[in-house]
Amino acid sequence: MCRLLAWHSQTPLTVEQVVAPDSHRLAELSQVHCDGWGFAKLDAQGELRTAMGSQPAHESPEFLRMTSNEATSNGIVHLRWATGDLAVSPGNTHPFTAKGSVGDIAFVHNGYLPEPEDLLDDINPQLVASFRGETDSERYFGLFATELEHEGGDVVSALRRTAKRLSHKEYTSLNAMILTPSTIAVLCLFKPENRPLDEDEDYFDLTWGDQQGVVSAWSTGVRPSFNDGRPLDNGTVLLVDTSSGATSIESIA
Repeated sequence: MCRLLAWHSQTPLTVEQVVAPDSHRLAELSQVHCDGWGFAKLDAQGELRTAMGSQPAHESPEFLRMTSNEATSNGIVHLRWATGDLAVSPGNTHPFTAKGSVGDIAFVHNGYLPEPEDLLDDINPQLVASFRGETDSERYFGLFATELEHEGGDVVSALRRTAKRLSHKEYTSLNAMILTPSTIAVLCLFKPENRPLDEDEDYFDLTWGDQQGVVSAWSTGVRPSFNDGRPLDNGTVLLVDTSSGATSIESIA
Protein backbone atom coordinates (compact mmCIF):
# COMPACT_ATOMS: atom_id res chain seq x y z
CA MET A 1 0.00 0.00 0.00
CA CYS A 2 1.15 3.46 -0.82
CA ARG A 3 1.01 7.25 -0.59
CA LEU A 4 -0.18 9.45 -3.45
CA LEU A 5 0.08 13.10 -4.53
CA ALA A 6 -1.23 14.93 -7.60
CA TRP A 7 -1.28 18.60 -8.58
CA HIS A 8 -2.06 21.17 -11.24
CA SER A 9 -0.61 24.68 -11.23
CA GLN A 10 -0.69 27.42 -13.83
CA THR A 11 2.95 28.12 -12.90
CA PRO A 12 5.27 25.07 -12.98
CA LEU A 13 6.19 23.91 -9.49
CA THR A 14 8.48 21.28 -8.00
CA VAL A 15 7.09 18.67 -5.61
CA GLU A 16 8.74 20.50 -2.72
CA GLN A 17 7.02 23.73 -3.69
CA VAL A 18 3.64 22.02 -4.02
CA VAL A 19 3.67 20.48 -0.53
CA ALA A 20 5.54 23.26 1.34
CA PRO A 21 5.77 23.67 4.30
CA ASP A 22 5.49 19.86 4.42
CA SER A 23 8.35 19.25 1.97
CA HIS A 24 9.95 16.77 4.38
CA ARG A 25 6.87 14.55 4.62
CA LEU A 26 7.39 12.41 1.52
CA ALA A 27 10.87 11.45 2.65
CA GLU A 28 9.54 10.70 6.13
CA LEU A 29 6.65 8.63 4.81
CA SER A 30 9.09 6.65 2.67
CA GLN A 31 10.61 5.24 5.85
CA VAL A 32 7.51 2.99 5.89
CA HIS A 33 6.38 3.29 2.26
CA CYS A 34 9.88 2.22 1.38
CA ASP A 35 9.53 -0.10 -1.62
CA GLY A 36 10.09 2.38 -4.44
CA TRP A 37 8.92 5.72 -5.76
CA GLY A 38 7.58 7.08 -9.01
CA PHE A 39 6.87 10.41 -10.67
CA ALA A 40 4.95 11.38 -13.81
CA LYS A 41 4.57 14.84 -15.30
CA LEU A 42 3.52 16.66 -18.43
CA ASP A 43 6.38 18.64 -19.94
CA ALA A 44 6.05 22.07 -21.56
CA GLN A 45 4.91 20.42 -24.81
CA GLY A 46 2.29 18.32 -23.03
CA GLU A 47 4.28 15.10 -23.38
CA LEU A 48 4.24 12.58 -20.55
CA ARG A 49 7.54 12.01 -18.76
CA THR A 50 8.20 9.53 -15.96
CA ALA A 51 10.92 8.70 -13.46
CA MET A 52 11.00 5.96 -10.85
CA GLY A 53 13.23 3.90 -8.62
CA SER A 54 12.88 0.77 -6.50
CA GLN A 55 14.93 2.05 -3.56
CA PRO A 56 13.33 4.00 -0.68
CA ALA A 57 12.69 7.60 -1.67
CA HIS A 58 14.62 8.95 1.31
CA GLU A 59 17.71 7.04 0.12
CA SER A 60 17.41 8.02 -3.55
CA PRO A 61 19.50 10.90 -4.94
CA GLU A 62 17.28 10.84 -8.04
CA PHE A 63 14.13 11.29 -5.93
CA LEU A 64 15.76 14.22 -4.12
CA ARG A 65 16.79 15.78 -7.43
CA MET A 66 13.37 15.23 -8.94
CA THR A 67 11.40 16.64 -6.01
CA SER A 68 13.61 19.72 -5.69
CA ASN A 69 14.37 20.49 -9.37
CA GLU A 70 11.71 19.02 -11.69
CA ALA A 71 9.05 21.71 -12.03
CA THR A 72 5.80 20.98 -13.86
CA SER A 73 2.26 22.28 -14.07
CA ASN A 74 0.79 18.76 -13.86
CA GLY A 75 2.24 15.84 -11.96
CA ILE A 76 1.64 12.77 -9.81
CA VAL A 77 3.90 11.10 -7.22
CA HIS A 78 3.76 7.58 -5.75
CA LEU A 79 5.49 6.04 -2.73
CA ARG A 80 5.20 2.25 -2.79
CA TRP A 81 4.67 -0.08 0.14
CA ALA A 82 4.68 -3.56 -1.37
CA THR A 83 1.77 -5.87 -0.64
CA GLY A 84 2.55 -9.35 0.67
CA ASP A 85 5.42 -11.07 -1.10
CA LEU A 86 5.37 -8.95 -4.27
CA ALA A 87 8.94 -8.14 -5.25
CA VAL A 88 10.57 -4.78 -4.78
CA SER A 89 11.77 -4.27 -8.32
CA PRO A 90 11.71 -1.74 -11.17
CA GLY A 91 9.00 -3.77 -12.92
CA ASN A 92 6.66 -3.46 -9.96
CA THR A 93 7.23 0.26 -9.45
CA HIS A 94 4.50 2.79 -10.28
CA PRO A 95 3.54 4.68 -12.40
CA PHE A 96 2.33 2.29 -15.06
CA THR A 97 1.94 3.77 -18.52
CA ALA A 98 0.26 3.05 -21.83
CA LYS A 99 -0.64 4.78 -25.07
CA GLY A 100 -4.32 5.35 -25.71
CA SER A 101 -6.80 7.38 -27.69
CA VAL A 102 -6.39 10.24 -25.19
CA GLY A 103 -2.60 10.11 -25.54
CA ASP A 104 -0.12 8.65 -23.09
CA ILE A 105 -1.54 7.64 -19.71
CA ALA A 106 0.21 7.34 -16.33
CA PHE A 107 -1.45 5.51 -13.43
CA VAL A 108 -0.64 5.01 -9.74
CA HIS A 109 -2.62 2.96 -7.21
CA ASN A 110 -2.91 2.56 -3.46
CA GLY A 111 -4.55 -0.63 -2.26
CA TYR A 112 -4.73 -4.38 -2.73
CA LEU A 113 -6.78 -6.25 -5.33
CA PRO A 114 -6.91 -10.05 -4.80
CA GLU A 115 -6.61 -12.59 -7.61
CA PRO A 116 -5.68 -10.06 -10.31
CA GLU A 117 -4.91 -12.79 -12.85
CA ASP A 118 -8.69 -13.28 -13.14
CA LEU A 119 -8.74 -10.00 -15.06
CA LEU A 120 -6.41 -11.00 -17.88
CA ASP A 121 -9.16 -12.19 -20.25
CA ASP A 122 -10.80 -8.75 -19.97
CA ILE A 123 -7.62 -6.80 -20.76
CA ASN A 124 -6.42 -5.87 -24.24
CA PRO A 125 -3.87 -8.60 -25.16
CA GLN A 126 -1.39 -5.96 -26.30
CA LEU A 127 -1.48 -4.44 -22.83
CA VAL A 128 -1.05 -7.85 -21.22
CA ALA A 129 2.00 -8.46 -23.44
CA SER A 130 3.46 -5.13 -22.30
CA PHE A 131 3.17 -5.80 -18.56
CA ARG A 132 6.55 -5.39 -16.90
CA GLY A 133 5.79 -6.71 -13.41
CA GLU A 134 3.61 -8.95 -11.29
CA THR A 135 1.47 -6.50 -9.33
CA ASP A 136 -2.27 -6.38 -8.92
CA SER A 137 -1.94 -2.64 -9.58
CA GLU A 138 -0.66 -3.19 -13.11
CA ARG A 139 -3.53 -5.59 -13.88
CA TYR A 140 -5.98 -3.03 -12.48
CA PHE A 141 -4.39 -0.41 -14.72
CA GLY A 142 -4.62 -2.74 -17.71
CA LEU A 143 -8.35 -3.20 -17.11
CA PHE A 144 -8.88 0.55 -16.78
CA ALA A 145 -6.85 1.31 -19.92
CA THR A 146 -8.87 -1.29 -21.85
CA GLU A 147 -12.14 0.23 -20.65
CA LEU A 148 -10.85 3.69 -21.53
CA GLU A 149 -10.47 2.62 -25.15
CA HIS A 150 -13.95 1.04 -25.10
CA GLU A 151 -15.35 4.34 -23.82
CA GLY A 152 -13.60 6.48 -26.42
CA GLY A 153 -11.32 8.17 -23.90
CA ASP A 154 -14.03 9.07 -21.38
CA VAL A 155 -12.18 8.68 -18.08
CA VAL A 156 -15.26 8.73 -15.83
CA SER A 157 -17.14 6.14 -17.88
CA ALA A 158 -14.05 3.94 -17.95
CA LEU A 159 -13.67 4.18 -14.17
CA ARG A 160 -17.34 3.31 -13.70
CA ARG A 161 -16.99 0.24 -15.91
CA THR A 162 -13.79 -0.78 -14.11
CA ALA A 163 -15.35 -0.33 -10.67
CA LYS A 164 -18.37 -2.40 -11.69
CA ARG A 165 -16.13 -5.18 -13.00
CA LEU A 166 -14.22 -5.26 -9.70
CA SER A 167 -17.15 -4.71 -7.33
CA HIS A 168 -17.39 -8.37 -6.31
CA LYS A 169 -13.73 -8.57 -5.33
CA GLU A 170 -12.62 -8.19 -1.73
CA TYR A 171 -10.22 -5.37 -2.48
CA THR A 172 -9.02 -2.94 0.15
CA SER A 173 -8.86 0.11 -2.11
CA LEU A 174 -8.95 1.10 -5.76
CA ASN A 175 -7.68 4.60 -4.98
CA ALA A 176 -5.79 5.83 -8.02
CA MET A 177 -4.35 8.92 -9.66
CA ILE A 178 -4.32 9.12 -13.44
CA LEU A 179 -2.50 11.62 -15.63
CA THR A 180 -3.29 12.17 -19.32
CA PRO A 181 -2.46 15.14 -21.56
CA SER A 182 -5.89 16.64 -20.82
CA THR A 183 -6.89 15.38 -17.38
CA ILE A 184 -5.77 14.53 -13.88
CA ALA A 185 -8.22 12.07 -12.34
CA VAL A 186 -8.14 11.24 -8.63
CA LEU A 187 -10.30 8.24 -7.72
CA CYS A 188 -11.38 7.58 -4.13
CA LEU A 189 -12.91 4.11 -3.93
CA PHE A 190 -12.28 1.73 -1.05
CA LYS A 191 -14.02 -0.87 1.12
CA PRO A 192 -13.67 0.26 4.75
CA GLU A 193 -14.50 -3.21 6.03
CA ASN A 194 -11.36 -4.56 4.32
CA ARG A 195 -8.95 -1.99 5.75
CA PRO A 196 -6.00 -3.75 7.44
CA LEU A 197 -6.57 -3.71 11.19
CA ASP A 198 -3.11 -2.32 11.85
CA GLU A 199 -3.84 0.83 9.80
CA ASP A 200 -5.68 3.93 11.00
CA GLU A 201 -9.30 4.43 9.95
CA ASP A 202 -8.32 7.31 7.66
CA TYR A 203 -5.54 5.40 5.85
CA PHE A 204 -7.40 5.30 2.52
CA ASP A 205 -8.90 8.78 2.79
CA LEU A 206 -8.01 11.28 0.06
CA THR A 207 -8.07 15.05 0.47
CA TRP A 208 -7.95 17.82 -2.10
CA GLY A 209 -7.70 21.59 -2.15
CA ASP A 210 -7.44 24.65 -4.41
CA GLN A 211 -5.19 27.31 -2.98
CA GLN A 212 -3.43 30.20 -4.72
CA GLY A 213 -4.00 28.69 -8.15
CA VAL A 214 -2.74 25.23 -7.22
CA VAL A 215 -5.15 22.29 -7.23
CA SER A 216 -3.76 19.29 -5.39
CA ALA A 217 -4.91 15.97 -3.96
CA TRP A 218 -3.12 13.69 -1.54
CA SER A 219 -3.17 10.66 0.74
CA THR A 220 -3.40 10.95 4.50
CA GLY A 221 -0.15 12.19 6.02
CA VAL A 222 1.28 13.89 2.95
CA ARG A 223 0.15 17.48 3.72
CA PRO A 224 -0.61 17.78 7.46
CA SER A 225 -0.16 21.57 7.42
CA PHE A 226 -2.78 22.21 4.72
CA ASN A 227 -5.72 23.71 6.63
CA ASP A 228 -8.31 24.12 3.87
CA GLY A 229 -8.39 20.59 2.48
CA ARG A 230 -11.67 19.02 1.48
CA PRO A 231 -12.32 15.29 1.78
CA LEU A 232 -12.92 13.44 -1.45
CA ASP A 233 -15.90 11.24 -0.77
CA ASN A 234 -15.57 7.51 -1.12
CA GLY A 235 -17.04 6.51 -4.49
CA THR A 236 -16.14 9.71 -6.33
CA VAL A 237 -13.50 10.96 -8.74
CA LEU A 238 -11.97 14.44 -8.85
CA LEU A 239 -11.26 15.65 -12.39
CA VAL A 240 -8.79 18.46 -13.07
CA ASP A 241 -8.34 20.01 -16.51
CA THR A 242 -4.59 20.12 -17.18
CA SER A 243 -4.87 23.34 -19.17
CA SER A 244 -7.27 25.48 -17.14
CA GLY A 245 -7.23 23.84 -13.72
CA ALA A 246 -11.03 23.63 -13.76
CA THR A 247 -12.31 20.96 -11.39
CA SER A 248 -15.36 18.74 -11.11
CA ILE A 249 -16.35 15.77 -8.98
CA GLU A 250 -18.27 12.82 -10.39
CA SER A 251 -19.84 9.80 -8.72
CA ILE A 252 -18.48 6.39 -9.72
CA ALA A 253 -21.44 4.48 -8.23
